[in-house]
Amino acid sequence: MTAPLLSLRDLRTEYRTDRGTVQAVRGVDLTLYRGEILGLVGESGSGKSVTCMSILKLLKRGGHITSGSADYDGTDLLRLSEGQLSRVRGDKIGVVFQDPMSALNPTMTVGRQVEEVLLQHRKISKKDARARAIELFKLVRIPSAETRIDNYPHEFSGGMRQRVMIAIALACDPDLLIADEPTTALDVTIQRQILALLKELRDRLGMAIILVTHDLGVIAETADRVMVLYGGQIMEEARVADLFEAPQHPYTRGLLAAIPDPRQSGGALTPVPGSPPDMRNPPSGCPFAPRCPKAMAICLTPPDLYGAGDALHLRPAQRTRCWLADPAVPAELMEAT
Repeated sequence: MTAPLLSLRDLRTEYRTDRGTVQAVRGVDLTLYRGEILGLVGESGSGKSVTCMSILKLLKRGGHITSGSADYDGTDLLRLSEGQLSRVRGDKIGVVFQDPMSALNPTMTVGRQVEEVLLQHRKISKKDARARAIELFKLVRIPSAETRIDNYPHEFSGGMRQRVMIAIALACDPDLLIADEPTTALDVTIQRQILALLKELRDRLGMAIILVTHDLGVIAETADRVMVLYGGQIMEEARVADLFEAPQHPYTRGLLAAIPDPRQSGGALTPVPGSPPDMRNPPSGCPFAPRCPKAMAICLTPPDLYGAGDALHLRPAQRTRCWLADPAVPAELMEAT
C-alpha cells in the first residue's frame, strides 16, 4: 500500500488567552496521500484552520501544540526546530492564505515576493528567479505576466491577488499545498476559476492539497475526500460522493440541509439550530449533542470515531463520531431516530 504523504496523530492545539484556554483542536487524526485533494469543512471555530496551521507551527499569538505528531514524508514536523521548519515552509509545503491582501507585502512588487521565496530555498540567480516568477505567473494564468510581475498588490483584483498567492506557494514545486479558505472573499465566478485552477494544478503537478472551507459546495466541486470538523474534532470522514449521498453524522446532515436549493426560489433555509460550543469549556461528551436533534443520554459520553469495519451503515473509507453508528446501539433505537 502507498505510504501517506502526511499523517497527523492525536493533534491537540490550544490558545491561552486572558479569558481562558481555548481547546481549538482536540485529538485530530488525518491521513493525506500524494495527488489527493482533502477538504476540511466546518463552521467558524470548528478547528479546521488551526489544524492546518499547526502542521507548520504558524499559530497566532497564544497558540500552543500540546500533543500529537505530524509525520510528513517520514519526518515529524512538530519535532523540528524553527530553523529546520523554515526550510520546509515554502519549499516542501506551500500555503495559500485566506486574505491575500494582508498576506502580501504592499511595499514590494509581486514578482519580487515570488523571487524572495526562490532565493531563500534554491541556489538560483536573481535573473533566473525572475524568469521562474514569470513562468509561475503564466502557470496560474495571470495575463501579461512579463509586465504584471513589476506591479504591486494593490494594482491587482482580489482574484488576481489570490493567483499571485498561489504562484508564491508553488514557487519551489511543493509536494503539499495548504489552501486556507482561498475563495472566501471572491465572487462566485472568480471562486469557480480559482477552484478549477487548483484542480488543474493538482493534475498537472501531482501535488496533494488540503482545502479548508466552510462551504460544502466548494468541497463537492473540488475535493476527493472530506473531513467534517466540529468542536475541534472530526465528526465525519468520507469520500465526497459518499458524504453527499449517505451522510451519517447529524451535524453533516444539518450542514447539507442548510445549503440553499437553487431550484426552489423563495424557500426557507434550514439552519442548524443553536450555536457552536464555547471551546474554553467544551461539552464533556459529543460536542454537537446540545444542538443535535438525535441526542440521547449516552451522548454525554464521548463517542469514538467509528469506521466501516466496526460500525453500522458506513461505506468503505467512511468514519463517523456518533453513537448511532455503534453496533451496540439497539436496532429499535436506530429505527426510532
